[in-house]
Amino acid sequence: MGISRAIVILALAGSSVPAQLRDPRTFDGLQSVVNSIQPWLAVTGSYYTDVNSPEGASGSVGRTIGLSGGISMAKSFKRTTFTLGYSGSGYRYLGNREPQNGWIPSNVVSLSVGTQLSKRLTLDFEEFAGASAGGFGMTSWGLPSSANGVLGSIGVAGGGSTGGATVPPGASTTNPLQNNLVDTQSSNQMTYFSNSSGSLGVLLSKRTMVSFGGSAFFARREGSSFSDSNGYTGNVSLSTYWTQRFSTNVGYSYTRIDYIKSIGNTDIQSVTVGAQYRITPRDSIAGSFGESFVNSQFLATLTLPPDIALLLGVPQVYFIDNVSQKFLSGSATYSHAFQRGGLGISCYSGVVPGNDLLLLSRSESCGAYLSRTLTSRLSVSGVGGVTRLTGLAQAGNRYDVFNVGLYFSYRFLHGLAFNAGGGYYDNQIKPSTTSVSSAYASAGLYWSPEHGLKF
Repeated sequence: MGISRAIVILALAGSSVPAQLRDPRTFDGLQSVVNSIQPWLAVTGSYYTDVNSPEGASGSVGRTIGLSGGISMAKSFKRTTFTLGYSGSGYRYLGNREPQNGWIPSNVVSLSVGTQLSKRLTLDFEEFAGASAGGFGMTSWGLPSSANGVLGSIGVAGGGSTGGATVPPGASTTNPLQNNLVDTQSSNQMTYFSNSSGSLGVLLSKRTMVSFGGSAFFARREGSSFSDSNGYTGNVSLSTYWTQRFSTNVGYSYTRIDYIKSIGNTDIQSVTVGAQYRITPRDSIAGSFGESFVNSQFLATLTLPPDIALLLGVPQVYFIDNVSQKFLSGSATYSHAFQRGGLGISCYSGVVPGNDLLLLSRSESCGAYLSRTLTSRLSVSGVGGVTRLTGLAQAGNRYDVFNVGLYFSYRFLHGLAFNAGGGYYDNQIKPSTTSVSSAYASAGLYWSPEHGLKF
């Protein structure tokens, strides 16, 4: 199918974004966490057709089938809360025209442990890891039939919609292309990834909290020779709660990225200020603004003048190039909770490790989602977004992705739902003329207990 499956992990695993810590003042509320287990299963079939293909390539039309399942668990004790999530799936092309043979898998695991050391101290650890074809892959959330970030079926874990399943709650549903670790993959190659983080929160006064955090991460791509990376980050931030509705924060972070199969590394220092405001019980906004100072060291080439090349007997020489750059960064989000559904809009700009086409990149993206429960059994969800990766190590290279989709879910009984939908996506790679645009439709069955399993 040419350039196809991309990632859509609906969680923040960013290497350059400071961790958000729990407020130690929630000490007395830890026991309110519901102890539950939420399993889910989904089967989905899809049909796709290329609207536009790279020059010289014939358009592709095909069908896929996907199987997926997962489980999420939460358990709280007097001072400690554990959460665990797993999602595994695979999809298979049907027919003889497709180059892929067999099932293409995805597996993602997340684990978090939060401990209230005292009314002034919190300690948190998180692990997020997996292996998937095309980055995280739509199949990680039971979405085997989509591409490049558009949700192909809303048969996913969680969601809480009485009409059926919706996108997983709590994270980057408004920006499904962005995760800052394995960003917007362009191929179906297997990718392995991990992000381990820890944080300590200290309440200095009734209104002020300081937090310290750090993480270590890596990405490995099967068959790749230049974009595999290791990294680590550290950050500190100061938050002030002016009222129950309004808070501000200021922070500093340092990130180091090493590209292990190529000569190159990057140091990123960022200073940010941000604010959060709850307008009404149903509406909230948040934003941040900052500056990132990037210092990169990469292997570069220099083409020699003809007379020097003749003298040396080589047309070009290699050298280590040090480049220092400065970028504005930031984010903005708005969310609204309906009585039956929700709306979210978000935009983001920052520096990320890159993907399987680009090394260090500037990522700029905006996205939106809307979910509504139309009846006690029927719900509808729409999602769309646009992301641009601009190469910093590879100046002049750019990767743009646009996508939009609309999906319906009808719940029969006891957590069994029928899901159907469709969408459109477009990929463009610059400065080449490579471009792929496709439309698709999907349908399938999804099952999960309506209220989870308590324990």
